[in-house]
Amino acid sequence: MASLALLGGHVITPLKESVTNVLIKDGRIESISAETPVTSESTKTIDATGCYVTPGLLDLQVNGAELCDFWGDPTAEQVQSLCRRMLQAGVTSFLPTLITDDLTHMSKNISFLQSLGVGQPTSTVFGARLPGLHLEGPCLSPQRPGVHPPQWLQPFDISVLKQIIREPVILVTAAPELDPDGEALNWLQRKGVTVSLGHSNATFAEARAAFDRGVGVMTHTYNALPPLHHRAPGAVGAAMLDDRVSCCVICDGLHVDPDAVRLLLRTKGVDHTILVTDIARIGTTGGGLVGSSIYLDEAVRNVVAWKVASFGEAIKMSTWNPARAVGLEDRLGLIDCGRHADLVVWDRETLAIKHVIVDGALVT
Repeated sequence: MASLALLGGHVITPLKESVTNVLIKDGRIESISAETPVTSESTKTIDATGCYVTPGLLDLQVNGAELCDFWGDPTAEQVQSLCRRMLQAGVTSFLPTLITDDLTHMSKNISFLQSLGVGQPTSTVFGARLPGLHLEGPCLSPQRPGVHPPQWLQPFDISVLKQIIREPVILVTAAPELDPDGEALNWLQRKGVTVSLGHSNATFAEARAAFDRGVGVMTHTYNALPPLHHRAPGAVGAAMLDDRVSCCVICDGLHVDPDAVRLLLRTKGVDHTILVTDIARIGTTGGGLVGSSIYLDEAVRNVVAWKVASFGEAIKMSTWNPARAVGLEDRLGLIDCGRHADLVVWDRETLAIKHVIVDGALVT
């Protein structure tokens, strides 16, 4: 594989920032140095002057998009189309997300996605990394189903989980108040699955009990949860006050008001906030909130335009933070020597994406 050098870019790792050069060999980052890298005649160079260089974005909640619907019966061609579109948006890794459905159909789609290679974090599927699946349901609160079909909601019970949990599943959204003894939660944790509180009617005390048991993520904070109230702060209030919890948030300007995003960042801080899209084929195009209609690069630009976060902070919330939340920080979300070279080059003035690199190969 030919080597690639990015020269003079403003590199956001995102744990630190510097103007430096990045040399890539055999798909991995060989060096990060202010010194001009030693290259061969076969080395392709990109002048990154006036550009940001960041890790590839990681979206934990992707239901589909215009031409692909993980809620239905997606084909390999549709998944390929989605991967191509994600790469154009700088999303080099994402979790296909299945919502509440008949357990047989959910199991069928899990098997289909596994057959494509989903769940292999060191390999790519149609050019993008799909390191695992996110099951948003079916163990959700009947009081907070959102768009999830109520007829398919299930108890948060081990007997239900055994029918759908297998190797590709790394993240499950559930309503923990449905599991008051924590048995189902403990079973998932023993399987290495991260549990996120979402579509839940949990009280402040119930949410705190779940966090004490190891739930460390909140799915699309504010949405499909009890409203934050001064006499009943509920699950959102509990998450805001708990330093062990990272809060995902949809920054399309419709699901959550920009000032509510500002409030979340004031309470959680950049280190415990995660940008997600919850993008879906229907999205917001039908006038309702059926998932979003934005890609993660748009969410990054939005929080910068709203002046609730700097670009570097937005990158941290869409790369390193999601990787840590689901245990992928050893492979994704960081620019460092020896790691897979999954990178995005952005114009510093417009924040438009100029180049996307996966495994050291220029894909856009």
